[in-house]
Amino acid sequence: MKTKRRKALFLAIKVALAVALLVWVFGRVHWNDYVKAAGSGETYSVLETRTSPDERQQVLVRKGMLWWRTRELRPRTDFEPVSQKGDEIVRPGLATTFRNIDRVLLPVAASGFVLSLLTIAVRWWYLLRIQEIRIRLWEAVRLTFLGQFFNTVVPGTVGGDLVKAYYVAQHTPRKAGVLICVFVDRVLGLAELTLMAAVMVAVLLGSGLMSFAELRAAAVMVVVVLGMVVATATFLLSGRVRRALHLQRLYQRTRIAHHMAAAGEAARIYGRNLPALGLSLLITLVAHIFFIGAIALLGKALALQTPWYTYFVYAPLIYIIGAIPITPGGVGVVEGAYRSFFCPPVPVPQVLALALLARLLPIFWGLPGILVAVTGPKLPKAEEIDAELAAGGDGAA
Repeated sequence: MKTKRRKALFLAIKVALAVALLVWVFGRVHWNDYVKAAGSGETYSVLETRTSPDERQQVLVRKGMLWWRTRELRPRTDFEPVSQKGDEIVRPGLATTFRNIDRVLLPVAASGFVLSLLTIAVRWWYLLRIQEIRIRLWEAVRLTFLGQFFNTVVPGTVGGDLVKAYYVAQHTPRKAGVLICVFVDRVLGLAELTLMAAVMVAVLLGSGLMSFAELRAAAVMVVVVLGMVVATATFLLSGRVRRALHLQRLYQRTRIAHHMAAAGEAARIYGRNLPALGLSLLITLVAHIFFIGAIALLGKALALQTPWYTYFVYAPLIYIIGAIPITPGGVGVVEGAYRSFFCPPVPVPQVLALALLARLLPIFWGLPGILVAVTGPKLPKAEEIDAELAAGGDGAA
């Protein structure tokens, strides 16, 4: 009972934090079109544009929230133009951004997310085969959609990876092998995202397309994440390092000892199958090209004025940040990261429209997982899943 209460408390804290982050992110975004005051940079929602009897153009604006709203009629010259090349002052809000979306590019972008999901299913199926755990490719696809459903639609104490692992573990005595595949699947995804961002930063700096000042934040984060990936992988996968540091005496007393042992077994199995591991990394690259490419197409559909290559630098970093279990599904964290990386020069409403679509479309593609949940075996409680997988998590560390 104490464990259940503790998990419920942690989930409640994460949900509250997610709500707070969303309020912070969307607190300053304008649903309606808006203008920016010259000099101060304050923003006002546009209610109406008028022409006075003496032919001067005026703008009726509103500022504030709820009952603190105030209305003002101000001259057009009080506001900054949208660009230096024109005299247009009205900037599109969130509603206008969605209304003006390119309806031809939108379904093309949406297809990129499902292609990414299908490619991830192939990668997981292939990693299982390396462990001599053989399931049909179609079953791997079904379970991948099920995992997507639990990760994006009903995030909570039972993650999509655990759900997939549980169902596969019912058909094989090699439960440790299933955990290994889940572990390696995640590591490959994180490593490839980091490498993609690192390569793009190097290419952009080398070609002069972007300066170091523009890429400083991305470059620092790439170095930090690469260091963390290398350090974590070394600790988890190298029994020699753990023995040298005598850290195995500590983690063997914890609840995750079987995961550590499974990770050690993964190092040996995949170490003997480096070509297969290389192919898995290549499959991961294809999946991420589909995923990041879909986000880039969404940006084009929303008319974001940013080069295509910025998506391949910032989007991987955004989803690395979102993978940190701060809130369920990274809600609020991912949207805040979008705003931090793309604003400015891209207006906040456009960036948040991009972030919302990049979240909602994967959720939409996770909905077929409902059919798998309904037609498959009854899903047990989180504690039963943990116990079932822990029972088979043996392996040398």
